Amino acid sequence: MVEYANKDEREVADLHAGQTRLVWYHSLFWKINVFLVSSVVLAYVMGATIGWVMVERDSLEQWRRQAELNAQVTSSAIRSIYTFIAIESGDDGQITKIISERPLGDDASILDTGFNPADVLGLAASQTKNNIWLFQKSSGQQAFTSSAEAFGSSNGLDLSLPDYTNPSHFFVGFADVDKVRHFIAYVPVVNLKGELQGALVTTIGEADALQESQNKLLRNSFVLLLTILILTGAAVTLIMRKVFKPVPALVSALSRIARDDTRSVTPFQNRHDEIGRFAVAIETLREAVVEREHLRQVRDVAKHMEHLAHHDALTGLPNRTFFGKKLEEMIAGMGEGGRRVNIMLLDLDRFKSINDGLGHASGDALLVSFAERLLSLMRPGDIAARFGGDEFAIIQAVRKDSLVEASKLASSIIRSLTRPFMLLGKEVSVGTSIGICTEVAVGSEISELLKKADIALYAAKSEGRGTFRFFKQGMEMSGERGHVLQHDLDAALRNGEFELHYQPIFSVSKLEPVGFEALLRWHHSKLGWVSPADFIPVAEKTGQIVAIGEWVLNKACSDAAKLPPDTFLAVNVSPAQLQQGNFAQKVKSALFTHGLPANRLELELTESVQICSLECREMLAGLRALGIGIALDDFGTGYSGISYLLTLPITKIKIDRSFVMHLQEQAESRTVVANLLQLAKGLGLETTAEGIETEYQLQFVRSVGCTLGQGFHLGRPANIKELQHTYNDFYPRMVSSLGA
Repeated sequence: MVEYANKDEREVADLHAGQTRLVWYHSLFWKINVFLVSSVVLAYVMGATIGWVMVERDSLEQWRRQAELNAQVTSSAIRSIYTFIAIESGDDGQITKIISERPLGDDASILDTGFNPADVLGLAASQTKNNIWLFQKSSGQQAFTSSAEAFGSSNGLDLSLPDYTNPSHFFVGFADVDKVRHFIAYVPVVNLKGELQGALVTTIGEADALQESQNKLLRNSFVLLLTILILTGAAVTLIMRKVFKPVPALVSALSRIARDDTRSVTPFQNRHDEIGRFAVAIETLREAVVEREHLRQVRDVAKHMEHLAHHDALTGLPNRTFFGKKLEEMIAGMGEGGRRVNIMLLDLDRFKSINDGLGHASGDALLVSFAERLLSLMRPGDIAARFGGDEFAIIQAVRKDSLVEASKLASSIIRSLTRPFMLLGKEVSVGTSIGICTEVAVGSEISELLKKADIALYAAKSEGRGTFRFFKQGMEMSGERGHVLQHDLDAALRNGEFELHYQPIFSVSKLEPVGFEALLRWHHSKLGWVSPADFIPVAEKTGQIVAIGEWVLNKACSDAAKLPPDTFLAVNVSPAQLQQGNFAQKVKSALFTHGLPANRLELELTESVQICSLECREMLAGLRALGIGIALDDFGTGYSGISYLLTLPITKIKIDRSFVMHLQEQAESRTVVANLLQLAKGLGLETTAEGIETEYQLQFVRSVGCTLGQGFHLGRPANIKELQHTYNDFYPRMVSSLGA
């Protein structure tokens, strides 16, 4: 395992993992480092060159001053002994010439002073620490020959001055003494007439020794400068590496953000420099992208919910809400020169027997296929919608004649159904009955228009099905199909024709039943079983649903005592019940009467509820405070579901079966369900997936975090007696077969 010195190094390694590394010579670190090091090298080279020149110049100047000083010291020492000499000096006091009455070092001077020339030169050399020569000029020649030497006794040495020098003038520079190059100070010795007699020569050293000393100094300086240069370059590299170390990690962080990978937090935010500020800016960008993605998901869900609010999830056709809005717009447009419209209502004949006999999957497939055929017959401007169940509606844009065009379209629809449908390998034939309302005028009430079309539809069904009828005045009392159901509903409640069936609700993780939903069933004394899709709308329209709902609530609370005490019971509540001022009191009374704990009751509200007043919200909040659960049923099919999650004390959402049924074949359904579950999780709500009919659907909703499930794959509805037997005997085996 790789060990990291600190957190930043680990973060850098993580950010680089799997990334394509930048070629080193393309990196910003390398370019800036090369620039800085090159600048340092250039500065040192220029400094070294200038220093070299200065050393050369200063060395020569130093030699010159030393030679002049030696000449001064030597001349002074000789003059102190030889009193017969005089000197000539320049403006700066430098002795430039020795004037002697007689030759220096002759026998007379030795007798007068008691010193021979070598001793005198030795005395001067003891102060200069360098050799000194006394040269005599050869008669009639410009050559000089030594007559005395401070160090040694060699005489007769030759002095060779540079060609450009005048032997009669003071000279400082390089000259050869017996073919050995020295740096000397040359002081000419003249007689009283100014004639050159000889010269006093002092040296500061041999040229080779001086040059070697100078070269050594330069070498040492060069080595020192090179060492400093290397150390400086290393220091610059280390500093730049330290400074730019975060850059690749920050670039990787930006690249990840560009790819919408926002999982990793940006490193180096704790630095108190520009890098730290840059890291904070990147982190701010990452958080903004995360927030943007979250908002996008919310917008997508809201957009999809808006679409679902106006479209049928099964067939994709517009729903009743969209149909009503569009019809209202088209009626208003008629007053501004727009086209007239016809309204048609359609019911599939024998649909219930097909749905019950072949199953819901076949019934749904039939509805989808019928919707496709219906759409193929629509002209531009026509709108086909599904109201629910097997009920469809059409807005027909009239071009010339309302009756002729309506008859033509209705006949085409009926004729298209002569071809059977292929459902799960079986041929199925179905017909349709159509009611038509052509009496559409500006200012018409939509509810009245639909009622007239509904009456005409009932007339078509009454006359043998598979046909169409136009609404005519006088059809209200004889043709309104809801009239019979309305009358029989009162009798059904009095005669005990209603009963409750209970469908189990499972924990999808443990595959154990944790609750039951109460489903209302009507066994009509003459018609047999009547579908809730037929009588519930009538009961809601007439207000009979309030009394029926109260009966359901009390019956469910009574039956709950016969169910396991650790299970809850879900009861559907209609919008009309919620508008009753004493609804909360009725719920409390039912709980008290039947001894049911409040936490075992769950009230299911339909998402199609359009208005919930402040009093209604306060009433629901009071029930929730007692421990009663509040579930939002059919979530995703209405237009206001998301707003209810924020305004009502919802504890659970139930995802409509129309989304669950297509999970295996539609990626869109999987996306919607996953997003709805994510939304619920974010709000801390429980979730129930309705309509689970296959193992794939069960496994999928479990994998995306759904907590509860309900459907034929888990358990079918049954009355209380059947349920008790099933719960005690069948469920343990069923759970085992499902892999619990």
